Amino acid sequence: MLSSTARRQDGGMTDLVTHAQDTRVVVVGGGIAGLVAALECARLGLTVTLLEAGPHAGGSLDRVVLGDITVDAAADAYPATSKTIAALIDEVGLAGEVETARDDRLWLAAGPKGAAPAPAETVLGIPANPWAEDVRRHIEMRGAWRAYLDRLRPPLTVGRRRSLGELVESRMGERVRDRLVAPYVLAVHGVAPEFIDVDAAAPGLNPALTRTGSLSGAVAQTVRSAPPERRAPRGGLHRLIDGLVARLADYDVDVRTGARVITIGRDGRTWIVEAAGEETAPLSADLLVMACDEDAARSLLAPHVDLPPSAEPRPAPLDVVMLRLRGVTLPARGSLVIGGGEAPASVRPVSQTWRGLREQLPEGDEVLRVTLPYTDADDGAVVASARQAASDLLGVAVDADAVRAAARVTYSRAAPGTLLGHAEAADAVRERARSLPGLALVGGWLSGNSLERVASDAATEADRARHAVLWHGVDPA
Repeated sequence: MLSSTARRQDGGMTDLVTHAQDTRVVVVGGGIAGLVAALECARLGLTVTLLEAGPHAGGSLDRVVLGDITVDAAADAYPATSKTIAALIDEVGLAGEVETARDDRLWLAAGPKGAAPAPAETVLGIPANPWAEDVRRHIEMRGAWRAYLDRLRPPLTVGRRRSLGELVESRMGERVRDRLVAPYVLAVHGVAPEFIDVDAAAPGLNPALTRTGSLSGAVAQTVRSAPPERRAPRGGLHRLIDGLVARLADYDVDVRTGARVITIGRDGRTWIVEAAGEETAPLSADLLVMACDEDAARSLLAPHVDLPPSAEPRPAPLDVVMLRLRGVTLPARGSLVIGGGEAPASVRPVSQTWRGLREQLPEGDEVLRVTLPYTDADDGAVVASARQAASDLLGVAVDADAVRAAARVTYSRAAPGTLLGHAEAADAVRERARSLPGLALVGGWLSGNSLERVASDAATEADRARHAVLWHGVDPA
């Protein structure tokens, strides 16, 4: 027979379960942030509906079909140091199918001598030794001499600079900035080095610069032996998305695709969400999680809250062209080749990078991912531009008759977490949003565009928001 204390505890647990089940959550956006937020809420028994405007979930983890194979169209890997993504991979049962990228080296093609491996000992492309052969290959003797002057400057002239571009150019010159740092930063972070916060991108660099008196000396103290391995489930990172959707089904989450949200209203503390194409009545929510892109979130929330501006500039949109080729022998050029200029093209020979994909392809077929600045040209013109960029960066002709299949995907990138002023701006946006009960904002425009950042931030913010809704901000302990 239960004691009175046990009965109270049992009754309290029953009340908690009932309260959770009665709490309605609507998540707007089915990218990785929305899927993670929905999963975090569903674990506690909350009633969750996820609305995705596109034909399937995934967001930047998109996929395309090239003949008889499906391949990742944008993000295709996560670093081995990504704890949140690794945990999600494990949760959906894919941990035993993870493979490591092969020949995972970066090549740069911004110098006059064409593509060559990126220098081995660098931080954000800044070399530890400007005289190293793999550095001089890109910046030549003139650039090496200018970079060497960094070590001759008096230590008292060393100042703490926040802008990566300004720091590099002032210490080591334009060639290091334009040929080594800029291509990497533009391809990975999406903005020019001038807008990257040194302390956010390389936290130990400024302190090491103060200690050593030179930027190259600071790099030598902070450089890692090798970047973390890149990993993905065999068959593509999009399998994580499919696994998360299946996991949400286990929790009875209602995932609706092709459901573009058109209006968001408010009735007291309840959110009213109306989506186009929905045959059912508008949805009511005690907790509204906005996991869509920045423009959509600001537009939908404008009648309810005036959100502060984000840090600028935002990365420009990209065209990604996937090419399936026949009869083209690709040279050994690592897993990513980046061109030069203010908006560099890049190419990934993905069929040489992922063993699982290689095994799916017949002999003589290859798959390339070519990234270009977005244009409003038609698909045929963009595919032709992608072929030309691949030819230039790989040093081999990619003719039109070699293309067995092609697909174009256009997407907008969120600002990197390393953008100057990003953290302060994101905090201000969230502080304003929290003035409205039952509202949470997640996504790359707030967390930064790293897949790991997006997922871990979504989990943290969803946990905070569901706690506030369930307990009205009061700790149940």
